[in-house]
Amino acid sequence: MHKSSFQAMERFKNKYLNKEINLKILDIGAYDSSGTNYNYGRFLKEEKWQYYGMDIQEGPNVDIVLSDVYNWFEIENESYDVVISGQAFEHMEFFWKAIEEIERILKPEGLCCIIVPSSGPVHKNPFDCYRFTEDGVKAIAEYAGLKVIEAYTNKNEISKPWYDSVLIAKKEYNNKNKFDKRKVTLDKRFDVFEHKINLLFKKINK
Repeated sequence: MHKSSFQAMERFKNKYLNKEINLKILDIGAYDSSGTNYNYGRFLKEEKWQYYGMDIQEGPNVDIVLSDVYNWFEIENESYDVVISGQAFEHMEFFWKAIEEIERILKPEGLCCIIVPSSGPVHKNPFDCYRFTEDGVKAIAEYAGLKVIEAYTNKNEISKPWYDSVLIAKKEYNNKNKFDKRKVTLDKRFDVFEHKINLLFKKINK
């Protein structure tokens, strides 16, 4: 974990999280391989907070090991107040599946903070697939039906070479219709496809 990402997450904590209320926090991609203790668990273990590190392998700062990176069977619906992730989404081939899982496990009015690079050298782990702009992280939230609270890209000197983009978003109470809308769209596509197949068979049978 590089220093600027650590600072961005600490800023999220100080600006949006209340030490005086109980919070259950999940950190996605929490495995600490840095050797410098730049993991978010260092400052997210307040007295009234429950912090859990999640990753695909056992190791330092990991409490939950996933059996499937895109289907988090180990975690129940609407079970976390806060979900965070830093330097993980660029390594996911299908990151949109992960944001859907974040939406699923967040409680209504729950917050997420995602930090991803907008530039920087390729660093496979085992993949390095994406870089994200400010508009890109907004699109991630909007895809899952989350409300964007704040989105920005760090451009200061300390952020070199990654210039991280930061998303802070919230799950609203009325977000339950997001998947229903997507199902309707998919159903329409199947109807159109079925109609085309029927027309094709009619032509063949003439």
